[in-house]
Amino acid sequence: MPKKQSTAAKKSRQAALQGAKYTSALRQLRSPRTAAAVLAPGERGALAMTIGSCTSTVHGLRDLESDLYWSGWIIAAGQNPTDLFPDGGRLELSRSERGMIDDQAAEIWGTVPFSQTADSYGRAVACAIEALGGQIADWDVQVDEDRRIYITLGEDYADREADEGQPRRWVVGWTDTRGWFTFLEAAHGESLGSCLNDLACPLMALPGQVAAEVAHLWGGALAAEQLPGLEEPRSDWCPPHGYVLEPPVTGDPTDVNLDLERSLAAYLAHPAGGARQAA
Repeated sequence: MPKKQSTAAKKSRQAALQGAKYTSALRQLRSPRTAAAVLAPGERGALAMTIGSCTSTVHGLRDLESDLYWSGWIIAAGQNPTDLFPDGGRLELSRSERGMIDDQAAEIWGTVPFSQTADSYGRAVACAIEALGGQIADWDVQVDEDRRIYITLGEDYADREADEGQPRRWVVGWTDTRGWFTFLEAAHGESLGSCLNDLACPLMALPGQVAAEVAHLWGGALAAEQLPGLEEPRSDWCPPHGYVLEPPVTGDPTDVNLDLERSLAAYLAHPAGGARQAA
């Protein structure tokens, strides 16, 4: 089983960014739920805004509107938020279209935090690559403005000293706004790898499709030519009805697409992807 490398700093960053993706695309709206924002005077004219268990600081009307937008709320009709500055008060809120779509994405994943929603997909693809004879040095999932999977092919150099003679390895990458691509890792002393080459497979390509697209990087078997003794676990696994190979994306990392979230969630039931390792 390929290993996943992680750091405490990365975990901290992921936790801070959990739930940071908000709307667009699929309009499957429900009756909006409501809430109240309580604003209390703070330091230097700022207001402390509390919605449920979440508190933030707003320094003016623009801050207030931005906070509500990104957290998926709109101000209920008949209220003037300018009246709240500087003394504070109460605002009645309604869930925005953006917020309702975000809520639905959270329901799809259940208890899985946003920062781990690509882990199962990454593990399933890594196992499919091994099933075609590829050697994996490490793989990782990163969350920043978008979700990213990086699978480094070849020998693991983690326990060896840096050596300029070590060959550059291929990396198979994925982002939720771009799809699958490959690049050569940075040479010794360089800060970046070489240019990205997009793969000719859908954004949510099945693990075997991705493996077949990159098999040439190690001279491996082509599609439908699995090597003896390297059977992918439960090779009869197939995605559930409604799985979308090519969910539409805008390229904006703040957008949430429910088709994409459902396709990612399918890998929680994949025999390789569902057995998530602790980071």
